[in-house]
Amino acid sequence: MECAGNSPTGFELKEKQMNFIGHTVAWCTGEMFEGKMIVLFGITVIIISIVFWKTGTTPFAKAIVVPLLVVGFLSAVVGTGMVINNNKRIVEYKTAYEINPTDFIQSEKERTDNFIKWYPYTQYIMSVIMIGAIACYIFLGGAWGRAIGLALILFSFSVLFIDHFSEERAETYHQHIIRALK
Repeated sequence: MECAGNSPTGFELKEKQMNFIGHTVAWCTGEMFEGKMIVLFGITVIIISIVFWKTGTTPFAKAIVVPLLVVGFLSAVVGTGMVINNNKRIVEYKTAYEINPTDFIQSEKERTDNFIKWYPYTQYIMSVIMIGAIACYIFLGGAWGRAIGLALILFSFSVLFIDHFSEERAETYHQHIIRALK
């Protein structure tokens, strides 16, 4: 049972809620920064692939072009999507928040509860892909097997790397949600 002195007054609750939208915008801004880094990574990988295509003379240099293009293109598309979607979300979130802060915060709690559960699965899946990629690199041999293996290692490593920061940011945002609902 809560003591009357520990429960927030209507004014304190309103103040918590008024400050909350700043956490939502910060979370979206962090996602957009992450998206920009993914785009930068994708473009860099595409440029490296083009350099291999133009200057590579060995079988491996020729084989790595397509796998790197795929990794770079996927990264650039995903990162661009993150930037565009989070830009739209900021506007939508601010509007929903202005209409009803309490409902917005509660809906954010439900949303974050759902997607935070997926972080461990992403880590497991990317780890399995990385192990498979290492096996591909070692056991398939040849230029194509090694090129595909290295590209998959690069892809899974980049997802694990970015996902780590995304998970940390999501957990921080979720804690702000919990505090705002108290």
